[in-house]
Amino acid sequence: MSTRLKFTSAILAILVFAGLSGCKPKTKNTPAVVRVARNLSSPYGSEMDRRIVEFQISNPRLPSGKPIVIETVTSDYHDLLQNHLGKADVVILDAPADAELNPALQADMAHAVNICSAVKACPAEVPALIPSSGSPDRKEAAQKFLDALQKQP
Repeated sequence: MSTRLKFTSAILAILVFAGLSGCKPKTKNTPAVVRVARNLSSPYGSEMDRRIVEFQISNPRLPSGKPIVIETVTSDYHDLLQNHLGKADVVILDAPADAELNPALQADMAHAVNICSAVKACPAEVPALIPSSGSPDRKEAAQKFLDALQKQP
C-alpha cells in the first residue's frame, strides 16, 4: 500500500510540474503603429490605399519581431498639415508646395523621397517624408514603409 501511495504521489508531482511549466505567460508583441498623414481625396488616394494594403499583407516586421501596422490619420488635408502633424509618423504630400503650410514640414523636406511611381502619379512629384519627431521604433517602422513605397508596384 505504501508503494502504491509513493507511486501515485510521484505521478501527481510530475503532472503538476508539467502543467505548471506550460503556463508561462506569453510576451505581448504589441505592433509598431505607423500613422500616415495624407490627403484621402487626392487623385492617387485609391492607389495609395492599395499600396498600404499590399504592405500590410506582406506581414512587415521590425528586426525585433514586432509587427508593423499602418494607420491613416484622418482629418481635412490642409488642417492636418497645419495643426496635426504631431500625430503623424509619415507625411505624404499631394505636391511639394503643400509643405509651405507648416514650417516644420519645410525643414524636413530635405529628407523627402518621391513616391510618384508607387502611386502611378508620375511625372508628378509626390513627396513623402518622416517628420523629425517620434520614437526610434516608430521611425524604423516608418522607414520600412517608405522603402516599400519607393519600389515599383
